[in-house]
Amino acid sequence: MKKIPVILDCDTGTDDAIAIVEALYAPELDVRAVTTVAGNVSLRYTSQNTLNIVRYLGFDTRVAVGAAGPIFGEIIHSSATHGDTGLGPLVLPQSANAFYEKNAVETILEEARHAPGELVLIPVAPMTNIAHAVLAYPELVSLIKEIVFMGGAMVGGNMTTTAEFNAWADPEAMSIVLNCGIPCRMIGLDVTEKAVLNREDACFFRDLGTKAGTLVADLLDFMFQRFSEGGEDALMHDGLAVAAVVQPEVVKTQPFYVDCECSGKYTRGHTYVATNEIFFKKGEKPERCEVALELDLPLFKQFLRRVIARSQA
Repeated sequence: MKKIPVILDCDTGTDDAIAIVEALYAPELDVRAVTTVAGNVSLRYTSQNTLNIVRYLGFDTRVAVGAAGPIFGEIIHSSATHGDTGLGPLVLPQSANAFYEKNAVETILEEARHAPGELVLIPVAPMTNIAHAVLAYPELVSLIKEIVFMGGAMVGGNMTTTAEFNAWADPEAMSIVLNCGIPCRMIGLDVTEKAVLNREDACFFRDLGTKAGTLVADLLDFMFQRFSEGGEDALMHDGLAVAAVVQPEVVKTQPFYVDCECSGKYTRGHTYVATNEIFFKKGEKPERCEVALELDLPLFKQFLRRVIARSQA
């Protein structure tokens, strides 16, 4: 089986951590690197969390540090959802290993050149690193096969009434990426807010008796506690994007022109999904993005269980 070469770009908080576990154990994926960016918490924490998880699970996958803030404006965090350091109360062993010598942008370029036309990017965070990469190296447009990202929504938001967090945190970056010419799939709130795990799922992972299973179960327990206190449920926003790369049928998509609002006083960060072509000139064919609108939750849970059950120690 030929594996899919991927780079996972994340701002490692709780569901990012589960997405990392999922990607590392998915036999269909060749995780070439994990890149980090500020988002859920500061870059210091997102980077160290990522390195700690990867090494704790016994992988030597490179971890490359990326952008410490958005292209414009103030940095925004969601520590109320993920805790001060990103992983709730969990404390993993501090890895003594160094981060990869190249930064996130250089790492993306390196891997794209290594696997031209094959590399898939999976950003599950603000798209700052990806935007910097395509601006600095236009050749990436022809080298990267696809960008499957968690972010945006056709309808609604989770930071404002119109904006999802990753889009809201760096709308300029998302707009740059959506309009750069690389094929995109948007795994947004329309489906991720339905990707809910429960206590039965947590018990399955804990009963595996492995580091990976216990880590996922502990993260889910924190999410359940968070939900009981009025916070977000155990939503697998980021893990769903990873699953969609391996099993596209886990979501149903439709093609639309998508852009991200960068200037609206009340709509900044809104992902505009064009259901008609009222804003386009006659005959104009704007870039298309596949937008996920339906989720097969049993298939997604089956995928999660299958790949994490592959952990051995």
